[in-house]
Amino acid sequence: MKRHASLAALSEDHHHELGQARRLVAAAGGAPDERRRVAGAYVDAFFSETVEHFRREEETVFPLYARRPDADTALLERVLREHMELHGLVRTLRAELVGGDVSPETLSALGTLLRTHVRLEERELFEDVQRVVPAAELDRLPLSRAPR
Repeated sequence: MKRHASLAALSEDHHHELGQARRLVAAAGGAPDERRRVAGAYVDAFFSETVEHFRREEETVFPLYARRPDADTALLERVLREHMELHGLVRTLRAELVGGDVSPETLSALGTLLRTHVRLEERELFEDVQRVVPAAELDRLPLSRAPR
């Protein structure tokens, strides 16, 4: 299904996050310097871009969807739970960076969850949002791309 224009910027962010997920998983098998470099870049991106992306979803799209009687609340709850899990993993990664030793397990867990999460939002949640929320309501969403 073609993405509604009001969700397009969020979908573009998701594409960027998939690239981040690949780098995180790949770095898990790398040398300590590579793990620290990739971890540092992602921690910076997370707090400068991804947190804002989550906020935009949680304050605009998700409430609009949740008000619909045929919304899949279990799916929405899973997505929100994963947002919290991603926050927790990034905080763990940041603590590891401060300690100087980034574990391959943290990088792999974060990259894997990030990839799964983005695919869930794109393949299931956003598809369902477009199915149950009238286009006229989606047209009124104030979604613009956060600066990168």
